[in-house]
Amino acid sequence: MKRAGWITVFLVVVIVGCAAPQAQDSPELAALGDEWGKRFNAGDIDGVVALYAEDARLLPPNGEMLVGHDAIRTDFEGLAAAGLTGTLETIDAMVAGDMGHRVGTYTLNAPDGAVADRGKYIETWRRIDGEWKMTNDIYNSDLAAGPSGTLMIAAHEVGDPAVWLAAWQENSARRQEFSAHGVASTRVFQHPENQSMTGLLLDVVDMEAFHAFLESEEGAAAAKADTVDLGATIVLHEVD
Repeated sequence: MKRAGWITVFLVVVIVGCAAPQAQDSPELAALGDEWGKRFNAGDIDGVVALYAEDARLLPPNGEMLVGHDAIRTDFEGLAAAGLTGTLETIDAMVAGDMGHRVGTYTLNAPDGAVADRGKYIETWRRIDGEWKMTNDIYNSDLAAGPSGTLMIAAHEVGDPAVWLAAWQENSARRQEFSAHGVASTRVFQHPENQSMTGLLLDVVDMEAFHAFLESEEGAAAAKADTVDLGATIVLHEVD
């Protein structure tokens, strides 16, 4: 009886092991990456969000984790508002049963075609009601490891500190706009007692593009929207 019991256990293990789904390449998931790019570049943010599960998690670089359709939509709307377009390259797309993953690289381009950001990503997918939905999306920049250009400080007074601070929240449209015009990263400062006194520490990788933006109608409109007093602005450049 003891031997028969061990045989039974062995057969169960073999059967379960044989029934486990095997990971395999998935052209379908790879194609969904191309679809993400097409929808985003067409300005179809709702279409992009539809590729994610309702409780999906987005883990952007230098920002908090975002959960759910509304938070993900707001993040991508910020990128789109800055005029950025994206290209995804799939390195690996695999599925095993109802679970899958994709690994690849991405590039974000400014309206003039210049590279605003590039990096890598990994996604997890799950088949839900017969459709593949992204459940986790993490990406990080190759350009955000540290200062890569010229450091600048812009100190200014603002008319409405709350409006200004809201414009510079993580992953905001204003940050994406600066990123699209030569700024690799931005850090935000505010006087603890006089909140109208504010400042930005900018890592500028394309000084020509950044100055052109500041002198443009678009740059003036951004300053006005943020209630910045340009006449009281002081700009300092890093000294070698």
